[in-house]
Amino acid sequence: MNNRVLLKSNSFSIVNLIIIINCVLFIPWVLNYVTHNGALLGLEFMFGALNIGFGDSIPSIDNGFRFGYQLLTSMFLHGNLAHLILNMYALYAFGKPLEKRWGSGHFLAFYLVVGILANIASYLFFSLTGAERVSLIGASGAVYGVLLAFGAYYPEIKVLLFFIIPLKIKWMVPLFAIFELFIEMTGSADGIAHITHLFGFIFAFIYCLIVFRFNPIRQMYFSPLIVDDNERYR
Repeated sequence: MNNRVLLKSNSFSIVNLIIIINCVLFIPWVLNYVTHNGALLGLEFMFGALNIGFGDSIPSIDNGFRFGYQLLTSMFLHGNLAHLILNMYALYAFGKPLEKRWGSGHFLAFYLVVGILANIASYLFFSLTGAERVSLIGASGAVYGVLLAFGAYYPEIKVLLFFIIPLKIKWMVPLFAIFELFIEMTGSADGIAHITHLFGFIFAFIYCLIVFRFNPIRQMYFSPLIVDDNERYR
């Protein structure tokens, strides 16, 4: 009996729970696609997305932070199926090993803190640059933070970039950072908040320094963390 309870406890995964929540909150998009009735999806985005520059026209964080919870809820909304699948695939692939190392509580704290700080920084960025009618959604800020932390532990792991090109994590991280910075600086109107991805990297780096007390960049390139046989990523 005791063994059965222990097994059940160990099977809990915060990564799985986050993925489930994201999928459940994607249901209004599916209903909109099937029924062509976007009322529920519109309400979800109105009250759940991080809306910037809308003034009083819709509920947004601009209204004296009365809807400040959007800094959190926007992390669990996605604009299309590809957006959801790519983010959740990355979260599962890179987040599972981190949850195993840190424990569910520490991983959840990392994920939420990095994601919320990336959203706060994005809000300030778009507000200060005079952006109007911007709705930020998606887990990408937190997921990019997960990618950086994963790289610190497993820099030599190879992944298939675009599911085709084999590339080590320690080279994929700077490649993504350069790409996001270049797109943001060139002002590409592709509908993606590349600055939020960069903030995800930045706040994950700071979080690792302050909370976990290691430098992810140094660990990735100059002093790899020791990973024993029981923790080796497969």
